[in-house]
Amino acid sequence: MLALFYLLTMLVLGACLCRRFYQFQSWLHYLAASFVVGLMLSTWLTYIFGLALAWTNQPLLGANILFFLIAALLIYKLRLRRACLPRLSHSRPPGSMIWDAFFIGALLVAACYLMFGTLWLAKGNVCMAFVVWNDFGPNLSLMQSFAMGHNFPTEYPHFIGEPIRYHFLFWFQAGNLEFLGLNLAWALNLLSLLSLIAMLILLMTLGELLFRSRAVGRIAAALFFFPTTLSYVPFLYSQSSLPQAVKAIVHLNHWLVSGYPYTGEDVGAWSLSIFYVQRHLLVGIGALLLALIFLVDFFQRRSGSVPSATRQNNMLETVESEDVAEGQGPVAQTSTSSVKERVESTEKVLGQIPSFVFTGFLFGLMPLFNSAAFVAALAVAVAIFLFFPFRTCTLWLLITAAVVSLPQIALVFLRDHGSIQGRAIIHWGLVVENPTIQRVLSYFSFTFGTKFLLGLIAAIIVARLPWRLFVAFLILPSIAFTTQLTTDLRNNDKFLYIWVVLLNLFVAWTIWRIGRIRWLGKPTAVAVALIVSLGGMIEWFRIHNDTTTEVPFTQNRLAAWLQANTQPTDVFLSDRFIMHPILLNGRRIFYGWPYFGQSMGYPVSVRDKVYDRLFTEQNPTELVRLLNENGIRYVAIDNGLRNGYLKAKLNEGVCQQYFETVYDDREDRFGALKIYRVPDSLGKHAREARSSADSMVRNYGCEGNSETDV
Repeated sequence: MLALFYLLTMLVLGACLCRRFYQFQSWLHYLAASFVVGLMLSTWLTYIFGLALAWTNQPLLGANILFFLIAALLIYKLRLRRACLPRLSHSRPPGSMIWDAFFIGALLVAACYLMFGTLWLAKGNVCMAFVVWNDFGPNLSLMQSFAMGHNFPTEYPHFIGEPIRYHFLFWFQAGNLEFLGLNLAWALNLLSLLSLIAMLILLMTLGELLFRSRAVGRIAAALFFFPTTLSYVPFLYSQSSLPQAVKAIVHLNHWLVSGYPYTGEDVGAWSLSIFYVQRHLLVGIGALLLALIFLVDFFQRRSGSVPSATRQNNMLETVESEDVAEGQGPVAQTSTSSVKERVESTEKVLGQIPSFVFTGFLFGLMPLFNSAAFVAALAVAVAIFLFFPFRTCTLWLLITAAVVSLPQIALVFLRDHGSIQGRAIIHWGLVVENPTIQRVLSYFSFTFGTKFLLGLIAAIIVARLPWRLFVAFLILPSIAFTTQLTTDLRNNDKFLYIWVVLLNLFVAWTIWRIGRIRWLGKPTAVAVALIVSLGGMIEWFRIHNDTTTEVPFTQNRLAAWLQANTQPTDVFLSDRFIMHPILLNGRRIFYGWPYFGQSMGYPVSVRDKVYDRLFTEQNPTELVRLLNENGIRYVAIDNGLRNGYLKAKLNEGVCQQYFETVYDDREDRFGALKIYRVPDSLGKHAREARSSADSMVRNYGCEGNSETDV
């Protein structure tokens, strides 16, 4: 299948590239890095080719042909040779491959449950866990606008008429995989699964590199699946007995809440759901972890903190040569050796600059994958520049990231009506009401305090480099609690999600170190692990008990009509849908659920007025002019509009009299939906509307047709 061949090509391309710039701890590290690099580069190449072919009927067809040709050429030029296999570290901490395989297998099972258990197809319907429904509304619509539509130049399917202001490349790639042969669920779930597994492998690699222990990396990866605050304490306290607590846990159908008036408490703001709902975040975190592994390895080697058999042998040879040098001037010899070592060290540092540039290039590709992850990665890089030596190298990374990312930021996020203009960026307190220092510290302590203390213990006890890194990571909660970079303040939570993933490394070291204490170590380590993960364990039952929502997709008359009679570029004026067959079949609507547009900084107040007028204008000539002026091809009216706030002024009568009725949902399968085609000019269609409407209703109406929708 072409989609699987695309993924394989993507992986090989990533392998050929990243082996030239990085050293790897293991083959797992190499595969994960290859996937992340290949995914980011391949997605960008395919999208740019699609954008260049926007004038064609099927831009993705030509884009994928060009991608395979360019990828084949690059792979041939960078082809893998036995002499050029990836450089594997000789200083990897000892550990069992069996335990590595066991943990990877366990993580794979958990990841499959999260991805495939929250989205699947059944009998032509898109089935999903209720928790993902709202977020998947805009994201699946975006995915389908590429897979089954024509969204070049790219617009937001819920807010047509303006260039997109959303990080969309992950969903573009999912749509591309669907275009290449996978169904909707497999395209998204497989891409999400591979992204999550790659991210977790990189997290494990960073843990074992930073703390010289494979166990630390494994524990950190396991903690990812059990995010927790202290909300489980009031939940358990409210139960009258142990059997009642067990029953409440088993039948849990809501996220644990703290009891404080914090925004987002009831939607699982600090639950695992964030990572299987906002799946595009995984790629950004993976790219950041890949960069951190490179930087940590670089600083360790430059500081001499990595045990190396080669370096030890060189030191031994130096001592032996000094012992046998009879009267040869040991001071002068040592001085000469020192100068030589400094020259060699400088040459090695300069030799790493291409790797810093490449890492900065990866950072620069991130804004359209996930803008929050890009800001987080850039902030961490700036902190590393301030707190670590070799600033010239880090500066190369920052400059490259800025050069590559600035055009994207200017194009997508900083338009005349962008979300930043007209609003102060500085905002203290995140979601805390009346954010005094005491209240903010109380919120922080309740939400992250336990993990933060355990992480601080690790940072203080272990070597200097982890301590500096711990301090550098604190820039993320600082940004979250002191700024507002988008119209929706809750977007700052993403900085904290990323920070907690990194903080888990330090928490894992503390748990591992406690476990090595004689006698009471292991029981104490288990108790500490329960304290920082019990809430997440309890919420797995909430994930399992989630209800299911189904949205018609294919195998129904509306889908058949959309595919047979509309163009991929057609725009519908409809109710403010969150999700609908019109969107799932790759078509776009003039104005969807307002929160989506508002959270991205679109001028929703202006669109509200235009939307209301389009549905209330009673002059047919003016109505046709307005609809064509806004690029609207079809008007879709259902019971949601007929019974909504515009029902007293709704101009459906005008549409019935002057427009051609092309679809009539007489079975009430989609809220008694009627779709009217907007004429180019009123006179022609006013004369022909009746005869054409009778024909279309016979073909797609339900009267006299025994076939039922599935």
